[in-house]
Amino acid sequence: MSSSSKKRKRRGRDEKISPEEVAKKVKDVAKIIRETSSAARNTVKTIHDSGAITELAEAVKEAAVATKDTTKEISDTAKGIRNSHVTTGTASAVEETVKAATETIKAAKDTARQVPKAAPETTRTVRKGAMNASRAAKATFREAGNRLRKVAIKKTIKAKKIKR
Repeated sequence: MSSSSKKRKRRGRDEKISPEEVAKKVKDVAKIIRETSSAARNTVKTIHDSGAITELAEAVKEAAVATKDTTKEISDTAKGIRNSHVTTGTASAVEETVKAATETIKAAKDTARQVPKAAPETTRTVRKGAMNASRAAKATFREAGNRLRKVAIKKTIKAKKIKR
């Protein structure tokens, strides 16, 4: 094999590339580079002439200024809240509310414990009355059910007699 030609393997077989083919491929690559460079130059010129880059820079500047102003306002507001002691007053009010609610719950529990002790007879009487009322309601319900069954049986018998 000569030093002026190269070998390359394609699909499992050796293929020789001539120096002329190499020169042609280099020329093709150079042509593609020139065309791409020209297209890029034209694109940059068009974008520059349209003013899009200047507009974009101005928009970024405006956004940066707006962000700076917003950040300053938030900072000033936070400092104002801190200096006005609003948060301290709110925290104190919440603590007082929790203390009052705790005392109220404790008083309600103590009262609930005292009722059976203070009026044990009343508590027993109310319990017995509730149990008696429950029993009476159950008995009435059972009795009503039995009466309804008897009436239903009588009506069924009458219906059968009429059919005959």
